[in-house]
Amino acid sequence: MKRISLNGEYRLSFGDEQRADAPMQTITAQVPGNVELDMMRAGLLPDVFFGENIRLLRPLEFYTWIYEREFEAPELETGERAYLHFGGVDCVADYELNGQPFGYTENALIDHRFDVTGLLNPGLNQLKIQIHSPLLYAADQDYEALSSAMAVNYESLKIRKAPACYGWDIMPRCLSAGLWREVNLEIEGPNQIESLFLMTPRADEKSARIMAAFKAHTNAHNYEGMSLKIQGFLEGKLGFEVEKPIRFPAGRLDFEVQRPALWWPKGYGAQNLYEIRARLMIRGQAVDEYKTTLGIRTVKLVRSEITDAHGGEFHFLINGVKVFCKGSNWVPADAFHSRDQARYERMLDLFSDTNCNILRAWGGNVYEDHAFFDLCDRKGIMVWQDFAMACATYPLDEEFLSVMRQEAESVVAKLRQHPSLILWSGDNECDQFAMNNFDIDPGKNRLTREILPQVVHRLDPYRPYLASSPYVSQAVWDTKNERLLPENHLWGPRDYYKSSFYTESPAHFVSETGYHGCNSLSSIKGFISPDKLWPWQDNPEWLAHAYEPIGPEGPYAYRIKLMADQTVEMFGSQPETLEDFILASQISQAEAKKFFIELTRYKKWRRSGVIWWNMIDGWPQFSDAVVSYDFIKKLAYYYIKRVQQDLCLMFDEIDGWHIRLYASNDTLKPRSGNYRVWDADSGETLLSGAFEAPANESVIIDSLRVSHGQRRLLLMEWESQGVKGVNHYLMGRPPFDFEQYKKWLHQIAQL
Repeated sequence: MKRISLNGEYRLSFGDEQRADAPMQTITAQVPGNVELDMMRAGLLPDVFFGENIRLLRPLEFYTWIYEREFEAPELETGERAYLHFGGVDCVADYELNGQPFGYTENALIDHRFDVTGLLNPGLNQLKIQIHSPLLYAADQDYEALSSAMAVNYESLKIRKAPACYGWDIMPRCLSAGLWREVNLEIEGPNQIESLFLMTPRADEKSARIMAAFKAHTNAHNYEGMSLKIQGFLEGKLGFEVEKPIRFPAGRLDFEVQRPALWWPKGYGAQNLYEIRARLMIRGQAVDEYKTTLGIRTVKLVRSEITDAHGGEFHFLINGVKVFCKGSNWVPADAFHSRDQARYERMLDLFSDTNCNILRAWGGNVYEDHAFFDLCDRKGIMVWQDFAMACATYPLDEEFLSVMRQEAESVVAKLRQHPSLILWSGDNECDQFAMNNFDIDPGKNRLTREILPQVVHRLDPYRPYLASSPYVSQAVWDTKNERLLPENHLWGPRDYYKSSFYTESPAHFVSETGYHGCNSLSSIKGFISPDKLWPWQDNPEWLAHAYEPIGPEGPYAYRIKLMADQTVEMFGSQPETLEDFILASQISQAEAKKFFIELTRYKKWRRSGVIWWNMIDGWPQFSDAVVSYDFIKKLAYYYIKRVQQDLCLMFDEIDGWHIRLYASNDTLKPRSGNYRVWDADSGETLLSGAFEAPANESVIIDSLRVSHGQRRLLLMEWESQGVKGVNHYLMGRPPFDFEQYKKWLHQIAQL
């Protein structure tokens, strides 16, 4: 297939769609892009990420936007067909080529591809895309009594855009518009492999069964003389080869790969990826070639319908091995999604550096592109992928069911080849939203119980599906007790991070939990005006970056005070200067995130994973992220990096006058070494010795007699197979002395 890029400069005209007589302005636009970025470049908008400028975008929600450009096209040869491929169009759009309409779309989240063979001129062509106001479109829709959403998100229910763009507690309201991914003219020849999907229903170190589902088109007379040849190369060397005759241009080939190099998550083995070269052969001659990659691995989700303090389970098996999951939620990379891909690698490097082996692609987001999944494939980062629905009861009329079926078919077919993708999840918190807010049985949601699982079963049959995160089964619905969810989001009162809400949760897998942490001063100065830096109280710019879309009485106005309250919980009082507020907040966040991870690890396998909230922000804000939008790391980042090491020593909580020292080994090889624990103030060695850590287990290696009444900092180090590790344990109950912790912090940093 020949591909001609239509990225670059376009003419962008825009005006108020509510007024037929509204004057239109015209500027230069960049594709891929978002209209707000073009307006900033043209001087029509200030930096919308600074101060309260994000609120200037509200009038633009009612605008129409027209993209136009000319391009040259070659003359089509006999049997060739031409397609215009739009990677992302936000959102409700009409399309014209050379003055002739050729398409209409209403979904910003999927690719759109149109056959324009009959409209394309050899030589000069004129392309026009008109994008309409999403709010005016939404206002024309009918809504069911069942439908509900959060305070500023009702208008999102029937429009397929990223839910978070309507305003969320972690993202600004930024409805935007644009051609936000690549635009290409694609010319197909008369013989073409259209798709190839390689499935792995069974695999071990001896052999793997591969099923290759393919679709092609050909001009071979009577489909005679055709074969499909598939080769797999590993590090440039031929790993396997198969060629079989085919009698029809669509079908499936099954074959065995002997002694396959398996793909493993980070920490459990190598991320082996075969480079696949597939050729459509006619009478021994290759007429088309298709390239992709293959990670040979199996995946299974083992879960129960309900849990309690004694029974239940929720864990992943990769290649038949239980994998302990440590990672973070992936939220929008940028409020302007045309900039997402430029941030992928640097963001995912943060996941690798902190030894994450999983991320959860949250349902309030867009679906990330191949470049994202390619990086996850190579880095061994498993991806839990939500479908793009969040915190709402979505419509169940036949039209919307059809829209979601088409969306799922597009997304599943696009992304299913990536071995890093281990789970499709129906949505984010829609089950809980229905049960807790409206006493509605989530089991009657046809979207997640019928439409989406059918699509996954038809198009991706060997990858697990979960109806919602968290999933409210019939057994949990009957109890109305969300504490019995095997997989849960632990937010609760957001009080002291060692409260019983966290320590006594019976959940086996925690796929969301977080704690606020203030940005560093240099980061804050990048988005808050000098005269608004301090105090945070009654501060409209801090509120705007909370994010609060309405004002002081809005649904998210509590979030800055929550951050302040968590510092009071930790240290007994609120600091009086901005510098001390930042440090106190970052300390409370760092200790909390560290504790959530350790609590999961030393309870292994009662708990099988934690996906904390969250690694990095998608715009400048005050939040739970441990890295700010500008890539400045908070203290929590460094604490997390230590406690997510493959081998980590940690203490549990005081019980029966003792704390127990655990060695947690998240690899498939046993580890041994030596350790030492000492008091930070006196330097006295409290524990030392040798330890053994069995493969893929957490075990008690020592214990220390202590008292609840003590507030101490214990430091620890260990060495195993030439690798040194360090950690610390903050003992006792708050409030802690802030000045004392500042001194301790120097010792923690010097470990």
